[in-house]
Amino acid sequence: MSQSGGMADASVTKMASESTLGGEQAQVDDGTMEDILEKLKILNYQVAFSQQWASSKGQKNHNFRPLTRQHFCQPAQNLNEQYFYFASLVAWLVNICGGKIDIPDQFDDPNVVSTNIIQALKDLDMSVRDIMPSKIRQGFGDSVLLTLSMLCDQALKEKGFQFLQPTYPQDNYSEDTRIEDPSAATDEIADDVNFRPDSDDDEWYEGLPGYSKEQNEYKAAIQSQVNPEAWRLELETVAPQLKLSQQEHMKDWRAHIEWIGNLLKKLTALFPDVKQSLKNVNEDIQKAIEKIQKRELTLSSQFVEQTERYRQIHQELQTYQENYNTCSTTVNNLSTKLNQITEDLERVKHDIEDREAQMSDSKPLVNIKKALTELKTETKTMELRIGVLQHTVLHHAVKSKSTEMNDHHGDSTHL
Repeated sequence: MSQSGGMADASVTKMASESTLGGEQAQVDDGTMEDILEKLKILNYQVAFSQQWASSKGQKNHNFRPLTRQHFCQPAQNLNEQYFYFASLVAWLVNICGGKIDIPDQFDDPNVVSTNIIQALKDLDMSVRDIMPSKIRQGFGDSVLLTLSMLCDQALKEKGFQFLQPTYPQDNYSEDTRIEDPSAATDEIADDVNFRPDSDDDEWYEGLPGYSKEQNEYKAAIQSQVNPEAWRLELETVAPQLKLSQQEHMKDWRAHIEWIGNLLKKLTALFPDVKQSLKNVNEDIQKAIEKIQKRELTLSSQFVEQTERYRQIHQELQTYQENYNTCSTTVNNLSTKLNQITEDLERVKHDIEDREAQMSDSKPLVNIKKALTELKTETKTMELRIGVLQHTVLHHAVKSKSTEMNDHHGDSTHL
């Protein structure tokens, strides 16, 4: 399949090399879905996919609607339907590209289907760097658009389709048709004429650039100073670039007045008949209103007892409603107090449990016994030290006394 020629649509003339083929990463923007739709139209997806492929693959009970330009750009009302459309379209494109993938079912696990899609892209040697199963499982977004864009480009490549650069027609105008006088060109192109009414309705003033007011105040017909042949050639040159449209406000006011006068005559002719019809309708409505009022009076007189009973029941209902509101308020207040009392009770129970746990804990008693044992040990050590000190002091006192006695005995002997 090969096509050539100038394709005017810019979304179709994008080259297939812009997408991811052979490891190059594609760019996803606001026009990606539009490009995908155009490529699918080239692949004739409305027939090959929606009818033949879907029916031949066991999807006879499912109706694939034509895609729109925002189908996979934003979430649809039915996300499961959107994801199944995407998975089926991917399977069809992978089949065209020569790959293998399990045919999806509407009730398959989306995680398994997404994993199979990623594996199929890897088998076709496509880059899946920015594509993850968690992203394409949504059924919309950049990853979905990137996947479809890559598969469409590969499918077009498998079909032998190539996008060619658009060709534009050459201008067949000769260089001799150019106007060499710039002032003449200015006079030819300046067609913006300003009108304003004068004191007399039959006289008007036209302001042209380069002319004074006195020179333009004349009643004779305007004589053009432009060469008709040069004007025709210039018009043929610039006509493709100009779009002429007749504006409503540029019409003649006299035609408006004439048209309004015709409408007024028609209205004047139709007014008597319409007035009589409206008068008849008004009389019928008045008669119907009188009948309704009489019927209302009759019904009121016949159902006086029921009406009075209804009023009494309604008053009783209001009384019961007030009592109910009062009881509801009381119940709410009591419920609030109950909640507070319950919270206090829970707090007291918690305190009691903590105290019971502290009372049943034998660790403080063990610590006291251990402290007493250490205290007795220290007391014994202290008594031993006191005994040693007392012995040392007694020994020193005995020694000092013996020394004094010896000194006193020596003095006596000397004497």
